Amino acid sequence: MVSDDRWLLDTPIAHRGLTGDGRPANSLAAFEAAADHGYACELDVQLTRAGEVVVVHDYELTALTGAAIPVVELTPTDRQRLRLDGTDQRIPTLAEVLGAVAGRVPLLIELKRPTLSLNFDLVDEVLRHTAEYPGRYALESFDPLLVAALRVAVRRMPAHRRVPVGRICGLLRTAGPLTRMVGRSMVSNVVTRPDFLAYEVAGFPSGLTAWWRRRGVPVIAWPVGSPEQEIFARQFSDNVVFSGYRPFPGQDLAS
Repeated sequence: MVSDDRWLLDTPIAHRGLTGDGRPANSLAAFEAAADHGYACELDVQLTRAGEVVVVHDYELTALTGAAIPVVELTPTDRQRLRLDGTDQRIPTLAEVLGAVAGRVPLLIELKRPTLSLNFDLVDEVLRHTAEYPGRYALESFDPLLVAALRVAVRRMPAHRRVPVGRICGLLRTAGPLTRMVGRSMVSNVVTRPDFLAYEVAGFPSGLTAWWRRRGVPVIAWPVGSPEQEIFARQFSDNVVFSGYRPFPGQDLAS
């Protein structure tokens, strides 16, 4: 890992931004708060039929907004009128998040889609949005096909623009059978050769992550929900994606 990418090991990462106090997950307010406190931000991106790269985790919006709309069907008009968790915050686009953070802290961008496919429009759109971004960032996905596409695309970049690409894995007990099988398996890593692994903290200790870590592949634990859980996770990982507390000491990158 080159020196510019050391933040993946050294900077605690706020899960969907620094949430709480009226700041919903994946909202501009949460990302701005994380940046103000010097924490890197993890965020989820999906592609709508309208061509917008939106920052939202769920594939369907009922729980987040009260509107039973699949994210893929979300229109720009819907996005402007809907509000997150009863606050004044709406679903942002990736472009809006990049503009709000403006390189102050690094970003860990997770690419999401509801089904496996050979369509890689999301990869193309994310890379188009980040092509001129002045800050540090990394890309990751559960989906091994997206990871493979990202790896190919990043290798084609000029050397000074290349960014880390990671694979997200874990136990995924609440996921469907196919998603769970894909998420638990690391066989595809042999082909895609991710720069790092993000691994569900509930799955530690893990012989597979330990094997990759011994071979120089960093492991990031997620989601870590307390100082006690962070102490546990750091026995098996190099960094944490945290939520519900603030790691101490935090790194004040914003100053």
